[in-house]
Amino acid sequence: TRVFHACRETRASGGVGSGVVAPTRAAAEPATLETDDDDDDHHHDDEHDDEGFSSYGDGDTIVAIATPVVPNAGGVAIIRLSGPRAVEAARAVFRPASRPARAAAREGTPPSSHTALYGVIVDPTSVPNGSRRVNDEDVDEDALDVVDEVLVLPMLRPRSYTAEDVVEIHCHGGSVCVQRVLSLLTRRDILDPSGGAAGTAGTAGTAGTAGGVRLARPGEFTLRAFLNGRLDLTQAEAVHSLVAAKTERAADGALAALRGGLASPVRDARARCVDLLAELEARLDFEDELTPLDSDAIAAEVRAVRADVAKVLSTARRGTLLDTGVTVAIVGKPNAGKSSLLNAWSRSERAIVTPIAGTTRDVVEARVECAGVPVTLLDTAGIRRGVGVDEVEAIGVKRSVAAAVGADAVIVVVDATEGWTALDDDACAGILNRKRRVNQGVVKADEGESSAVGVQAGGGDAAGGGDEWANAKARLHKVRGTRGLDDDGDDDATRRDAGATAILAVNKTDAIAADVDLDAIVPAEVSGKFAAVVGVSAVTGAGLEELESALGSIVEG
Repeated sequence: TRVFHACRETRASGGVGSGVVAPTRAAAEPATLETDDDDDDHHHDDEHDDEGFSSYGDGDTIVAIATPVVPNAGGVAIIRLSGPRAVEAARAVFRPASRPARAAAREGTPPSSHTALYGVIVDPTSVPNGSRRVNDEDVDEDALDVVDEVLVLPMLRPRSYTAEDVVEIHCHGGSVCVQRVLSLLTRRDILDPSGGAAGTAGTAGTAGTAGGVRLARPGEFTLRAFLNGRLDLTQAEAVHSLVAAKTERAADGALAALRGGLASPVRDARARCVDLLAELEARLDFEDELTPLDSDAIAAEVRAVRADVAKVLSTARRGTLLDTGVTVAIVGKPNAGKSSLLNAWSRSERAIVTPIAGTTRDVVEARVECAGVPVTLLDTAGIRRGVGVDEVEAIGVKRSVAAAVGADAVIVVVDATEGWTALDDDACAGILNRKRRVNQGVVKADEGESSAVGVQAGGGDAAGGGDEWANAKARLHKVRGTRGLDDDGDDDATRRDAGATAILAVNKTDAIAADVDLDAIVPAEVSGKFAAVVGVSAVTGAGLEELESALGSIVEG
């Protein structure tokens, strides 16, 4: 299952960089329009001389579009074939402009690997004499039904991405041309199951069965590369991460793993462990014939290997964050400037901003990049309770609390012109250092906390039941590799030694005197609960870099 998940990627074209180790050869060389290959390029490696070689052992040749199929997405679209009959399938519909290339196709001579050929894709049924042999010299070219003008790039095994025969057809972009070519390649009668193009042996094949061309499953090209030894599992996962990368840092990390950055230290650690094990076993068998065991040196080597392994494991959380990103909830009392901060940070007008308190009634999302990590900002409704809160606003408040509790980090916004008030205390109730009292299986919120957070614990009485709300959050943070926001059972107002996941943003600093210190606006007993206190202005943009830096410290922590 893990292999299939790791390989649900990739539509990347061409071979992989030289850092990836092929089973018997170096990585695929770049394509060239020159014919200057050595003799090995004109025949298959002896290791793969069996006629039906494929990673599944089913003899299937697969095909898929390797580039996004979007109208006007680009000038070129690429179709990739892989499998034992990839060359035959391409030759069944491709008529090269080169006369020697057409002669080679008729004779069944393997094409020159990694050499691009120019020509046209032709519907074989349009051949006037009914032979469907598109490369015959006596064919009237004007009578042929030309589907597209293309470049064809064969890459013979094992010097290809999948270590099988691979052919890439570079069509014109858009959705029409590439789909027409793909339809030709997957037609039931395009190949004869006995081993030739349709029209040469008289029996029609069936796409999707042995001997035919079928559509590739999601990620099957990378799966075949893995099964054929072209990539190891870390590299296969890195292909997915590279294709799905949302930031430059994520792409750099995935590329490093693809080039062996993760597998190499693991292999090195394993080799050192094997050496240690061999040393110890040799001492057991030949104790009298060897010098005394240096236990200190053995222990030092074990500690060194352990440290190297720990260093590799420490990158797991960072890699997860680069892949999935983090969610940051912006919370606070009404009119503190949360929506303005979201708009200024995301450089967009995602949220409506008015002087009227309670303008935002629902959660508004915006995406930014912070310290190379994709961040989803959640602008929430202002949190207030009591008289004057209508039913719609009350629903928005509940959603705000839920967003804050489920987020990886929280930014609490306070109005610098008003300072920290009782309304800010009320807005943070249930978000910072929240405690619960369990009474007969019911988890009760602290006084003043939104009832949306009080959750009945199921599955038994007070003795057998548990805090399902806390357990669910703990499982969520365990999966994400993040810390929970709460610190149940800790009555100390200061933040935990492990580091809080909340930042206090003192907004509207442009409306106060420049010499006013933040300590005068926020009491020390309040600021001590946060990982950082940052002064910002959503109007001028001042302090946004410091806010990103503080958030980056939490993410990296």
